[in-house]
Amino acid sequence: MGTGDRHENLIAAEVSGPVVQAGVVHGDVHVHSRRERRTVPRQLLPVSASFTDRERELAELDRLIGDQQRQGPRVAVIAGSGGVGKTALASRWIAGHADRFPDGQLYADLGAFGAEEPASPDEVLSQFLRALGVPSAQIPAELAAQTALYRSVTAGLKLAVLADDADSAAQVRPLVPASPHSVVVVTSRWRLGALAMDGARVLLVEPLSSVSALELLRRAIGIDRVKTEPEPAQQLVELCGGLPIAVCVAAARLSTRPRWPISRLVGALADERRRLSALAVADEAVVQASFDLSADELAPDIALVYRLSGLHPGPDFGAEVAAAAVDRPAADVEDALDALVDASLLTDAGPDRYRFHDLARVHARQQAETQESESSRTAAVHRMITWYLDRVLAADLVITPLRARISPGYERIRSIPAPPDATAALDWLERELANIVAAMRVAADQVWPELVWQFCEGLWGLFLHRKHYRQWQRTHSWGVDAARRCGNRRAEARLEVQLGYAHLNTGRYDAAKDHFTASLKVALAIDDSVAQARAWEHLGVVAHSTGSPREAYEHYARALAIAEELRQPRSIALHRRRLGEACRDLDRPAEAVEHFERSAEIAREIGDEVLRGRAMTRLGDQHLRLGDSTAACSLLREAADLLGQHGAAAYQAEALEALAEADLAADHVESARLHLEQALATYAVAEDPKAERVSARIAAIAAGKQKPGHGEA
Repeated sequence: MGTGDRHENLIAAEVSGPVVQAGVVHGDVHVHSRRERRTVPRQLLPVSASFTDRERELAELDRLIGDQQRQGPRVAVIAGSGGVGKTALASRWIAGHADRFPDGQLYADLGAFGAEEPASPDEVLSQFLRALGVPSAQIPAELAAQTALYRSVTAGLKLAVLADDADSAAQVRPLVPASPHSVVVVTSRWRLGALAMDGARVLLVEPLSSVSALELLRRAIGIDRVKTEPEPAQQLVELCGGLPIAVCVAAARLSTRPRWPISRLVGALADERRRLSALAVADEAVVQASFDLSADELAPDIALVYRLSGLHPGPDFGAEVAAAAVDRPAADVEDALDALVDASLLTDAGPDRYRFHDLARVHARQQAETQESESSRTAAVHRMITWYLDRVLAADLVITPLRARISPGYERIRSIPAPPDATAALDWLERELANIVAAMRVAADQVWPELVWQFCEGLWGLFLHRKHYRQWQRTHSWGVDAARRCGNRRAEARLEVQLGYAHLNTGRYDAAKDHFTASLKVALAIDDSVAQARAWEHLGVVAHSTGSPREAYEHYARALAIAEELRQPRSIALHRRRLGEACRDLDRPAEAVEHFERSAEIAREIGDEVLRGRAMTRLGDQHLRLGDSTAACSLLREAADLLGQHGAAAYQAEALEALAEADLAADHVESARLHLEQALATYAVAEDPKAERVSARIAAIAAGKQKPGHGEA
C-alpha cells in the first residue's frame, strides 16, 4: 500500500512458492505455496474413548442417511438439549463411515451458544474452500459467489460435513455440497424445521438410559469400582440426568480421587442439585451442579486459569493466551490446562489448542463474575487482547518489513518471537483470524479504541494477500470509528484507504471512492502530505479502473508531485509507472515510454528489482504497441528473468505473456508457445483464472491463429 516512499513492499525473508511484492495493487493478487496435490481435510474432532451406547441412534442415522430414494446430498439434523452428546454422536457416526468419504471431513462450529455471535455462512464457506485447496485470493467476497464456487469444488466429491451447534437453517444451507455422495450432519438444540422442509431428516437425541449411563461410568472409572458400590453408582447417573457431559465431569472427579467412595460424590451432588433446582431448568441444574462441584475441588491456581480463560473472546486458545489471562509465564499454566482437560472442564482441540464446551464456558464465566472483581476480569481480558495485538504486529513486521507504520505498538513488540518468514506469518494470522476478530470486537465493546485501530494496521498484510473480505470490511469499519474516537487523524486517514481498498478489490468502486475521498479530506485537514499522496494515488486507481484514464492521470500526477517534493524515490518510481499506464490508455505513447523508463531507472537506483521488473514489463509492452518487437523482446526477456530471480512469480508470468506476444510479432512462434506454457504453469499452480486466457492463446497458436496482441500485464 502506498505510504510515502514505501509503496512497494518487500518480503525480507525466504518464502516457499510464488510471492507477490506489492505496493498499490488492483485486481487479483495471489500468494500461494506450491503443492503437488490437494491435502484431504480431516477436521473431525476426535471421538472420546468413553463414547457409550447410542446404538439405536447410530442405526437410525444409518437409515436416515442411507435412504436411496432421496436425491442429492444427505442432510441429517441431530437435535437435543445441551450436554446430551450430539457432537459426540455425529463425530462417531462419521468416523465409523470414514471409508465412504475419501475426499475428506469438514467441521465447523456454528456457535449458536458460543462466546460470540453465531458464525456467518460466508466465514464458514471461506474456511471450507481453503481446506479444499482453493487459494485465499481466489475466494470471492460475496456469499452467493462463495456458494457457487463451493458447489463447483464439491461436485462429485465424497465429503462428510459436520455443522456443529447450528443456530438456523440459513447457516447450514450454503454448506451443503453439490454431490449426491456427500453427507451433512447438523447438530442443534433446535429441530431446524426449515431444513426438514428442504428434505433433511431429524433425529431427536434423548439423555442416556440408566443402563447406558452406568456403562459410561464404568468405562470412565473402572468396572470394579462400580461393582463395589452398585447402588451409589446408580444414584450418581440418575443425579446426572443421563447427560453424558454431567456423567463425564462426575467421573473425572472420581478418577482423580481413587479413594473416594462413589457415595461421597452422590451426597455432594444431591445437595448441590437441590440448591440449584429452584434457579434453573432441570438439565441446566444437573450440569451446573456437576461443574460447581468439580470447580470447588480445583487447586487455587488451576481454578484461576479456569475462571479467567473462560473470559477468552474467541472459539479456542493456546497456553500462551491462557498465561496472559492470569499474567503468568506459559510454562506455569500448561499443567493447569491439562488438569482442566482431565476434569472434563476443558476440551483438548489439538496441539496446544483448547476449547470450552459452551456450557463449561458459561460456568467458567459465572465463576469469574462471582469470584473475581470487575477490575480483575477487565485486566485479564485486556491482557489477552493485547497478547493477540502484539502477535499480529510481530507477524506484520515479517510480511511487510519496509512499510511505514504509525502504531506505537510496533516498538513494544521488537522482542517478541516472530514467525520465521512471510508465509508462516500469513498462515498464523489466518489460523487465528477468528480469535483476532473476536478480540477486536470485545475491544470495541470495552471502548478500547487505541487497540482496535492498531489491529487494523497490523492486519494489512493478511488482507492484502489472503483477502478475507468480510472480516476485512468488518474490522476496518471498527478501526475507522476507533481512530476517530481516539482523535488519531493519521490513523483515520490510513484506515480509510485500507477499507476503501477492500471495496476496490471487490469492484465496489463508488464505496472505494467514498473512503479514499474521506481519507483525502482528513489528510488535507491535518496537512499530512504522505497521506494526501496515498489518497490521490488510490483515487487514481478507481478512476483508471472505471474507464477514466484522464482523471486517473491527474490524480497520479498529484501523488507524484508530493512524492517528488518529499524526495521519496520509491513512491516516485511507482507513480511514474502509474502515469505511464494512464498515458498508454490516453494514446500518448511517447510520454508512456518516458514514464516507464524513468520508473525502471529509479527502481534500479534504489535496488528495488521487483519494481524495476514491473516497469520494464510495461515498457516492453509499450514498445510492442509501437511496432518495435526487437526492443520489446529484449526488455520483456530481461524483465521476466529479473522477476523470476526475485521470487515474484505472478509478475514474471505477466512478463512472459507479454514476451510471447513480442515473439509472435517477430515470427518466433515456438518461443511464444514456450513462454506461454511457462506462464500457464505459474498460473495453474496458483489456480489463477488467467490460466484460461493463456490456455486459449496456446490453442490459438496451435491452430495457426497466432496474430500478435499485447501483453495483459
